[in-house]
Amino acid sequence: MSGHSHGVEGARSKSAPAHVPASYRRLYEAYYGRILAYCIRRVGRQDAEDLAAEVFAVAWRRLDVVPQGGAAMAWLYGVAHRVVLRHWRTRDRRGRLNTRLTSLAPEPAANPDAIVVRHHDYELVLAAASRLRPRDREVLQLALWEELSHDQIATVLDSSAPAVRQRFHRAKRALAREFEKLGGIIPTVAQEGGES
Repeated sequence: MSGHSHGVEGARSKSAPAHVPASYRRLYEAYYGRILAYCIRRVGRQDAEDLAAEVFAVAWRRLDVVPQGGAAMAWLYGVAHRVVLRHWRTRDRRGRLNTRLTSLAPEPAANPDAIVVRHHDYELVLAAASRLRPRDREVLQLALWEELSHDQIATVLDSSAPAVRQRFHRAKRALAREFEKLGGIIPTVAQEGGES
């Protein structure tokens, strides 16, 4: 097994440019196979090579802080762990977005008039959002599109959670006003919920 991985790594290192530092080349040759196997076990072969490449790109950029000797392997596994977690989060976000977009698609048996109304309302919401102040629009997008909590949004915007909560409710009211100005009709229940 080690002969096989050495063959793969040897083939890869032959294509490496001559200016690659010897310390990086040794790191790559010693651990690429292990890091690739780690990624394959966690994300499957399709994405594993890209993730392993990302791990070694981090090692390249941070070569001055990579530990020497056997500690380098644990360091690389730590980087691989974070890269895989980020990959999973991105995949999960894409999945949620795809589910949301699919749920917006009209049902096959839907009344054509209802489809036109829903599409028109969606376009009005987008137009109304474009008329908001950038910070109000950002709060709404972080809460509704990125599904962040008020605490998380506070971290992103370097603010406090109460300030974010207040800005979020103010932005919702502003969006409702702009939506109505553009001819949209807000159901009574939605209007009452937006004021809370």
